[in-house]
Amino acid sequence: MATGRYMNVMLLHSVRSLLAVAVALAGLPACVTPSSEAAAPAAAREVTFFVASDTHFGVPGIEERNRRLIEELNGLPGLEYPPEIGGRVETPRGVLITGDLTDYSTEEQWQQFESFYGHTGKEGLLRFPVFEALGNHDFMGDTPVVRHITRRHGGVAYSFDWDDLHVACLGMYPNGERLRWLEKDLRSVRAGRPVILFFHYGIDGAWSHSWESQEEREDLARVLSGHRVVAIFHGHAHHAGHYRWREYDVFRPGSPKHSSRQVLAVRLRGDELAVAYRDFDRSVWTDAQVRSVGTAVAGAAGMEPPPDRARP
Repeated sequence: MATGRYMNVMLLHSVRSLLAVAVALAGLPACVTPSSEAAAPAAAREVTFFVASDTHFGVPGIEERNRRLIEELNGLPGLEYPPEIGGRVETPRGVLITGDLTDYSTEEQWQQFESFYGHTGKEGLLRFPVFEALGNHDFMGDTPVVRHITRRHGGVAYSFDWDDLHVACLGMYPNGERLRWLEKDLRSVRAGRPVILFFHYGIDGAWSHSWESQEEREDLARVLSGHRVVAIFHGHAHHAGHYRWREYDVFRPGSPKHSSRQVLAVRLRGDELAVAYRDFDRSVWTDAQVRSVGTAVAGAAGMEPPPDRARP
């Protein structure tokens, strides 16, 4: 009887693996949705994670800048937050990287990214698990980066849980296909649970109007309606900052490719979201945002969307 159950489990696992491969070959994001509905009480909730972006392996000299970024992330646990936040940085559940992992989407550049950042916190220089999004620079030629992200996470669009916090990656940006995926994914998330999204392109400000149509923006707002979205993270701008889109707080880190070299340390404690900006060149905090989850509570003055400049 036990052997029969084991064979059934193995068969189910094999079928799921084949489905993920088939979806990847078809060029579609596999839907990877956690089944757990376990939720921690808000008072007991504490989740810390980091956010970085636009590592651009392939740019001359970028390896040393990424090495410095990783050293800073590895050294953040135990540091005091800015006084607007208070307390110390806890060990993160993982690091979100919001796209443009490579500069020209070559196999060699992906291998550089993976050798530096790893996957589970044990393979590379970074000591924490990594969850990466696809960027426009990762989608060139035969796009080996798509295959590798699918191998690591089951698809370009995927989701997972940190306690009762639901995290969804939408790849390059929330286009029609990924919005349909997100709508299905969020059906498994009980009302009231906090949700965060991350992807590459911005949804407002400079360089945000060439890829998402107004219809897609309206569809994103519709899909998110009724869900407790506590933050959205994206990259691409190479300029750290914060803005509001509709009723949602949107945060972005900088990039080792250009002069805005900030990473984010994020803490969701109870019903309070805190985001601290850390300059990894100078090892200093440069800004802090504190929000009550689901409400627009005034915090420290936020950075403005980046000025129009050369396309990243």
